[in-house]
Amino acid sequence: MMLSSRNIVYKFHKWKKQLLFADKIISVIVLLLLGLTRPDLLMMSVYILLIPYLYLTKRKNALNHLAIASIVSIIWVVFTNKYYNYNFETLKIFGLNSYLLFAFATGLFAVYILYSHWEHKLRTLNSKLLLFIVLYWLLLIFVETIAYHVFNIHNIANAIYSGLPLCDCLHAPRWMQAAYFLIGPIYFLICEFLGFENPHFVRK
Repeated sequence: MMLSSRNIVYKFHKWKKQLLFADKIISVIVLLLLGLTRPDLLMMSVYILLIPYLYLTKRKNALNHLAIASIVSIIWVVFTNKYYNYNFETLKIFGLNSYLLFAFATGLFAVYILYSHWEHKLRTLNSKLLLFIVLYWLLLIFVETIAYHVFNIHNIANAIYSGLPLCDCLHAPRWMQAAYFLIGPIYFLICEFLGFENPHFVRK
């Protein structure tokens, strides 16, 4: 299948189906490892390993999306660092919580990578944004619920706050809960505004 944009012809990555399978499996493995290893060291390792993984799968242009996810994460952590104190030991990087720093960046990027496998089915920005929001919100709630209730990852700094209804996760002030749901769409729109290419399209 070929796509054309501004007289540039794109062809789907020849390993697209295999990459989708690999991305899903890796995401599941990382989630399961949260309960078996130190979360901060795990997320730091996953973040670092993303770089050779993207090169090996010939998707190095996705590093642009990872860079924006990292910037968004840094900004969030700088302004909210005092609201985080997990019930496990975490490394500090210039005083910032390393688990939050790498988990946030990796999480944003992971949602984009999964979304990018289906982007070609949509044509308008609104439909693309809607798909991203649905994926992001569902995965955010799912991962936060599993992390809190199954793997016992608690942010004790915000323990006094109630979580979201039903799932009882994301214990934080209401403005932080709202921000969690807004940051994903904002990240997506930044990448769209900057004109980053889908990593599963190959120029011809």
